[in-house]
Amino acid sequence: KIYFAIISSGLQTMTAQDGKKYLRRETNQGNKLKNLLTYGGNMMDYYDRFVIVMNKSRAEQLEYLQFLTKLKLFCVLDFDPDSAAPGGVCSSYRESRVANLHLPAQFQPDPSVVIKNLNLYKQTSWVFCNGRHDLESESGRQLDYKDWFKEKRKEIEHMVSFICKPEVLPNGRTLVIFLLLSPVTDRDPIFDTFLAFYSHVEESIVSICESRSTFEKWKDLIQEKCEYDINTQSIYELTLSEVNGTIMSLGPHNQPSGRLLPSSDSSTVVLQQKDEDRLTALDILCQNQCEKVYEENSTEFQDFKIKVEKEFYRGGKVQWWNFYFCEKRKAKPFIRRDKYDNLIKIVKCQTKDPKTTCVLLNLFHHPGCGGTTLAMHVMWDLRREFRCAVLKDNTLPKSEVAFQVKKLMRLGKSDKSQNTPVLLLVDDSKEAENTQTLQDCIRKIVEEDYTGRTVEDSSNSQVIILSCVRSHNPKVQYKHCATESQYISAILTKKEQDDFEEKLVELKESHEKPENFYSFMIMKSNFDKKYIADVVSHTLKDLDMSTKKAQLLFYFALLNSYVAESDISVSLCEDFFGMKMAYWGEDNFVDERGGYKAISILHRDIASACLEELHKSHRINESEITINMLHCDLFFKIGVVKDALMLSIERMLIKRQRRKDGDEKDTQFSPLIEKIHLQEGRDKIQDIFVKASSRFFTSASIPQALARYLYLNQRDFPQALNWAENAKRITENPYTVDTIGQVYKSYLKHNIQNEKQKTPRNPGDLDTNLKLAKNAIKAFQRAQELAMNEDQPDEEADDNLSKSSYNIFGYVGEIETVLTVFEILSKLPFFEEADPVKQKYMQSFLNGKMSINSIPKNDNEINSKYVDIIQEHKSFLLNLKAQVKNVFEFLNDYYTYMKGNDAGDFETRNRTKISEHFKTYITLVCSSPEEISREQTSKPKLRLNMDIEKCRKLLEEKNADTFAGVLHYLDKTAEEMEEILECYKFLQQHCEQITKEKNKDKNNFILANIILSILKPNSKHVKSHKELTDLLMLTLQDIGVQHPLPEPYYLALLLLWPSSNAEDTDIRTYVNSLRNSFRRKLSKFMRMRNTITHFYLGQRKGLERLVPKAKLDECFAHVARKARTNLAQLWRSGDIFKDKKIIDRLCRVNGTIEEGELYANYGKLKIPVRPAYLGGINSGFSTEKVSFFVGFAIDGPLAYDIKYE
Repeated sequence: KIYFAIISSGLQTMTAQDGKKYLRRETNQGNKLKNLLTYGGNMMDYYDRFVIVMNKSRAEQLEYLQFLTKLKLFCVLDFDPDSAAPGGVCSSYRESRVANLHLPAQFQPDPSVVIKNLNLYKQTSWVFCNGRHDLESESGRQLDYKDWFKEKRKEIEHMVSFICKPEVLPNGRTLVIFLLLSPVTDRDPIFDTFLAFYSHVEESIVSICESRSTFEKWKDLIQEKCEYDINTQSIYELTLSEVNGTIMSLGPHNQPSGRLLPSSDSSTVVLQQKDEDRLTALDILCQNQCEKVYEENSTEFQDFKIKVEKEFYRGGKVQWWNFYFCEKRKAKPFIRRDKYDNLIKIVKCQTKDPKTTCVLLNLFHHPGCGGTTLAMHVMWDLRREFRCAVLKDNTLPKSEVAFQVKKLMRLGKSDKSQNTPVLLLVDDSKEAENTQTLQDCIRKIVEEDYTGRTVEDSSNSQVIILSCVRSHNPKVQYKHCATESQYISAILTKKEQDDFEEKLVELKESHEKPENFYSFMIMKSNFDKKYIADVVSHTLKDLDMSTKKAQLLFYFALLNSYVAESDISVSLCEDFFGMKMAYWGEDNFVDERGGYKAISILHRDIASACLEELHKSHRINESEITINMLHCDLFFKIGVVKDALMLSIERMLIKRQRRKDGDEKDTQFSPLIEKIHLQEGRDKIQDIFVKASSRFFTSASIPQALARYLYLNQRDFPQALNWAENAKRITENPYTVDTIGQVYKSYLKHNIQNEKQKTPRNPGDLDTNLKLAKNAIKAFQRAQELAMNEDQPDEEADDNLSKSSYNIFGYVGEIETVLTVFEILSKLPFFEEADPVKQKYMQSFLNGKMSINSIPKNDNEINSKYVDIIQEHKSFLLNLKAQVKNVFEFLNDYYTYMKGNDAGDFETRNRTKISEHFKTYITLVCSSPEEISREQTSKPKLRLNMDIEKCRKLLEEKNADTFAGVLHYLDKTAEEMEEILECYKFLQQHCEQITKEKNKDKNNFILANIILSILKPNSKHVKSHKELTDLLMLTLQDIGVQHPLPEPYYLALLLLWPSSNAEDTDIRTYVNSLRNSFRRKLSKFMRMRNTITHFYLGQRKGLERLVPKAKLDECFAHVARKARTNLAQLWRSGDIFKDKKIIDRLCRVNGTIEEGELYANYGKLKIPVRPAYLGGINSGFSTEKVSFFVGFAIDGPLAYDIKYE
């Protein structure tokens, strides 16, 4: 159920006409309001979220709307178009809380995408339902009722439908409040909104109106349309002041002193609510956490304490409250694990001898043995020394998390004050690369502030990441970990066991049946498998296996055994049963995840024991449960909750184990598939994957996994190819196409192994194998082509492949296949590897120096057939050496110029493998050291005259023969630039016939003019802005908008950027082309690097408006050398743009943020711009007016010093 309360201000005044006093007041209106908001309790903790629908407000009402900041608002549907302007309700709310400003249309179509983009659950969504005047745009226009009904009503209905989805806001745990601050009319959009809500939930509505007449009108409208009387459930006598006071008096209360954070020199600062709202990625632990939130002598607090303790000891995640309760008088201390003291010491030592701005500490732990609890216990006891936070969502972009960590570190501090170290908990991140990527991002952003600090400051410029890593071999992983680490396992020391015995005595005094706290009891028993088996056996002995409850338990057991953190939502369970679930029982734990309630078996060991008991006592296997689950239509319908369940099922089927991530071993398939394979073989596996492929019909991972199973385990290559091709048809990406190549390559090697047993050999096998090799190489080349064009690594990529660096697996596959072909050829009678002379023949043939017919050989039928087959595949074979040589050259450059991933064990193994392949390549096909070192044969070029050669040689010597090389001359002298410009002028005049070089030279010529105009504006060599623009337009007309190189579009950015309200519509096209060409050509090599801004937009006109960074630095020429470091730090942090001298040189541009994208606005023209610094714009897709300075980089325009208007 979603309940509604319709609330208005309740302001009552005497009427001017009759001077009557206040209307008769109904008694107990305050209690009725309390009951509405608390569901009959005394604390506002029953409803998880509130939805507000409100109409036009008045200025005098604002001071009585403070209660909005207290409510856990999901969204506000606002019909006041002036609400975001100063003096409006939204503007007032945003003074102390964060709200993202949205439109109804943004709430469709995909719920999971909407939730992520709009920051739902994390920040309030303020939705303008009929105009927004502060935007001064068509989308902000207020409509009359007739137009609103035609244009906007459907959007409102879709939005309401979205809000009422049980997977978005849980049934019965959300209160929708209609806040009527002004009268309603017969034709009022807010009434249509009420009808939209009412159509989804047939529940009573409570109304509070700003006057009796408003209430009577509202009541009549509802009565007439819905035949529904709201009178007995209405509150309309309270003033808005009384409504505000009543709500503010309800607990839980805000801490009177505010939430406090530790700061430098033993001081504290207040964590403002608005700052905490912005740090959406972090659950912040304050030093006065939990204090003075409840009246601790009250019955409500005692009930709350019992509930929280019960949830934890039964298997729920530990809360800060659990530590707080153990610090109270007469309570036993929280149980300290054996490694507690070691972990505390390690954390503290990092701040005393810092070697880097961000340190990573790994805590390896068995699943379910209390690793996260230990880490949070350490944080709790260090909360007065560190600014502590838990990363709430490990899927967020690491750059966003890093920015928020930096904000937490700097809250309440001046530019010169010391930082307070941050202790960040990353919970159960199995992907080591992810945490190390986060560490790199934090280092990068923190070092923006770190530069220029003294050695004394350095110990306070720290972030410590405490990463809890779930592992099946924590001790082994600890021993092999290169970074500082600690581990705990599922074995208790004698002291720990004694502590658990004492805690049980305490629990018996305050709880009924603490022996049902199974998670606690499992640890107390020292993870005794017999105890767990007895618990499971006792629980299942009377369970009717034919019931739906038993079926659902099977599914829980399977999921919780094989997929960490998996669950099924309460709403989905209710749909499965076909009834509401009032209570699930003591055997299971109901856990809240995000915006919904979900159910899971409380401990992984219990889930595994359930599967064993089902098999032992009832002969129910994992394969049977898996197939039954895949046949359940309910689990595979569209929806946020179902999507989460489908993701868990898919992971259960395809997620492999990796020893480097703490698993027991490296596996070729998921543990479930491997177990079923051992127990029941191919038929069951194929049945499961075939059914799964029909359920996950948009996912390539399932047919890809089946293809791998068929060719690796069953050697059924034709069937494997069919499924691999199916995967490619669903999603053609580097990984699915690579699988096709792997099948062909394995097929080829399988044939070779079989042929070794054959006597005599069959020439037809050569033909078959060359065709397989040809198909394999074709697939690998296609995979590499897709990798080159890939903007981002595919989310469905093979989980054993690293996604943090450039994908080279196609190259590796191609090399291996080509070398296999060389090996096949070397076994032929006339190319035998063992005979040096015959090996020379093969090398000569592959180099194209000898035809196959001229190779000396015995004249027999077999050799003749071999020759015919080779002749048929001649083109393919003669290209192999050049192909593989090019691949080796590329990989040599790749490993030379690209910094490797520290965690990339897989990539390291690839590099070793490639080195071995290179040795084989040299042995098989290279005839001399001279040939090995010879450069690849160049393509023929037209003969150049000596003058042109001289120009090009000069440009090459001066490193000015490339666009990037010319850019370097921004820091050189005008005389050097004039010499370079003269060379390009000569080439422009004499090399028009050289098509390949023409556009490149023209681009460099234009850039050289721009740079010289900056270094020496009055130089006679400089062409005018118009001449350069005309020249550039010829190039742009020639290349179109899909040129592979970004340089011409970068010049368009510099020369064609609009001024004032000029609306050059082409500039947006060129910006998009620049971004696309950059992504295709350069982005995959720069995933962890930023581009450099060479020019900024100044206030002058023509070429003079381009301001290089060096010119801005001249503003600080008087700065002493000692302060230069601080100047560099100002650039890194962006604070340089707050200096008046910089502000006076640059042009501030107006813009907007829409749907998470930043635009520079020139009249109706909107040009996409990227924020230059991490966190430059807030998440949440809020529509905002902004202004900023513009910089020009090779990947597009950048925005600096973004200010929200």
